[in-house]
Amino acid sequence: MTEQSKSTVWIVVLHWLGSHYTRACLASLRTLTDLNHKVLLVDNGSPDNSGADIARQFPEVSLLETGRNLGFSGGCNAGINYCLEQEADWIWLLNNDTKVGHDSLARLMKVAQENKKAGVLGAMVMTGTGDQYVASGAGEIDFLRSKTFLRRSAEAGAEFIDCDWVSGSNLLLRAEALRQSGSFNDDYFLYFEDTELCWRMRQHGWTCLFVPDAKVEHAGGGSTEGSRTYWRAYYYTRNRLLFFAKYTRGAALIPGLINIAGHLVRHAVVLPMRGTHGKLQLKAELLGLKDYLDRRFGKASCLDWCSNDDSSSCL
Repeated sequence: MTEQSKSTVWIVVLHWLGSHYTRACLASLRTLTDLNHKVLLVDNGSPDNSGADIARQFPEVSLLETGRNLGFSGGCNAGINYCLEQEADWIWLLNNDTKVGHDSLARLMKVAQENKKAGVLGAMVMTGTGDQYVASGAGEIDFLRSKTFLRRSAEAGAEFIDCDWVSGSNLLLRAEALRQSGSFNDDYFLYFEDTELCWRMRQHGWTCLFVPDAKVEHAGGGSTEGSRTYWRAYYYTRNRLLFFAKYTRGAALIPGLINIAGHLVRHAVVLPMRGTHGKLQLKAELLGLKDYLDRRFGKASCLDWCSNDDSSSCL
């Protein structure tokens, strides 16, 4: 028996909205090549309590219900804690709007087992449909400009790439690294929590590896459709400041913060010219800035208007 087949992998699928996405994700997990894996569905306080219905359709799946929306960070942490209690060796976090290839996990695990200091690994993320897929790769951090980005391609022939972070849409996490470095920081709630976790693991001596031969399809935005798209503007603004103010060191701090301020000033000028959508995006960004300055983190208490059917009435 190989070391790979002896390792216990728990796959965690976080569900809140988008039941059709969740069902498609769980169906794709049934195609995985034979590894010692188990699947946990985390119902993160879904408004329609749909997690139990989905779990009945997939009897091989364990169900964990949080009872309320804990955000991406809190919902994943609930799943992580459950899997660690079950003595998982590895935990593969998947967004509910992903679908995996039959050999995705096997390819990730091969690289993981060959690299003993790999704390977190990510697959190639294929976003889009049909012939319009866009492949994104290793995540990088530019502290001087206070920006994060995903490379759109990988080095030809590379089995893996050492990088700063990988997409939170799929994260293969070593249990030992989680116990040492800790799981997601709940201050983030949504967005930048994946970047922060990867960077924190690197600070503890673990590597972050991107595996281009492993493929995961990602629809993107499955839980932030409609008026909830403004959540991204709020959380991105607040959490970008939170991350870079904490981790930027030395001479890069001042120009980095200037770049963030410049971004907000540009948006304050340009977005109101883009009609209702632009004005609402600016409103969300300014609320994110205000909450950062007021040191209010975790789940926002100022975004109820983003869940209205007609958020344009909330200008």
